[in-house]
Amino acid sequence: MSHLPRSLLPLLFAGALLFLLNNFLPSLAWAGLLATVTWPLHQRLVKRGFGTRASAAILVVALIACFAIPSALLLNTLRTEIVTVVQVFQTYNQTGLPPPDWLARLPVIADAAQTWWHKTLAVPGGLNALLKSTVGDLAPQITSRAGAFGSTFLANLLYLFLAMLTLFILYLEADTVVRYVDGAGLRLAPQQYPMLRQIFPLSVRGTALGLCSVAVLEGVVLGVAYKIAGAPAPALLGVITGYMALIPGGAPLSFTLVSLLLLGQGNSGAALGLFSWGAFELFLVDKFLRPQLIGSRVDLPFLAVLFGLLGGVSTLGIIGLFVGPFLMAVLFAWLRDGQAVLEPAAPSAEVAKLAEVRRVE
Repeated sequence: MSHLPRSLLPLLFAGALLFLLNNFLPSLAWAGLLATVTWPLHQRLVKRGFGTRASAAILVVALIACFAIPSALLLNTLRTEIVTVVQVFQTYNQTGLPPPDWLARLPVIADAAQTWWHKTLAVPGGLNALLKSTVGDLAPQITSRAGAFGSTFLANLLYLFLAMLTLFILYLEADTVVRYVDGAGLRLAPQQYPMLRQIFPLSVRGTALGLCSVAVLEGVVLGVAYKIAGAPAPALLGVITGYMALIPGGAPLSFTLVSLLLLGQGNSGAALGLFSWGAFELFLVDKFLRPQLIGSRVDLPFLAVLFGLLGGVSTLGIIGLFVGPFLMAVLFAWLRDGQAVLEPAAPSAEVAKLAEVRRVE
């Protein structure tokens, strides 16, 4: 009991520090995740003759380019597509938008829907009047959100800068950081820490590989499918689908909405074909590719990967995509090894090796 205050003091200090850095924890977390994912590349560059600083600078610049270049392409594509949408809007506003054929086949409300369409959208200037009435009701909300957009954008830029700066320092001071983390882990959980230390980088790298590769694949494949099906702005929709595919359930939502858009335009065959192809492609990706890329490194079953991703992103946001599979990997390691993991009979060789950290300090 006399040692209780001394043991609680580090925990109280850590809690106070977390509270102090609450707004910057996402930047620190992203820096740690990116460092874990790219660490093999950093070591490879150093072994090929690049200095530590040069390797760190190359990787940080490459990561910034990976964020900036797709964003610039997306904004450029969006600008082009907006011009096209505006031109189409002006054309239909001048001539009136004729009702689609499927409107007459709606059950129960077909007559009312056709009457509303002819009075509102089929007349010249109808689109403009509808837009004004709708935007007029939403104008206060749009104005308030637009006013907050600038500060939010600047805050995100600051968080990105801090994440990249922290990542650069982690590359330079990796040995010191690892020594401190190993020392703290051995003090808190001397028998379980080696398992956690092995599982964490494997699960993080597997998750990053699975999410990014699947997102790129689905963005490209479904973007081509959008083009074949005749969807408007297929490149833009493909990029949006790729970003949405990072989140479980995002890709099916994307191609379902595009299928409904094609159905609304009267292209029922293209809509059915796109939805069928998207469902087939999604089955292959979610059943075979994604679990294999994420779960194979830490030997996780499909449902564990799926619920780890869903639970993580619903609770912690994007960072939860990495935390969820890691916690699942720890859980299944404990379930497989049982008491051998929780209470090993004798210190393992890895524990003895890591214990050298405490003697060095």
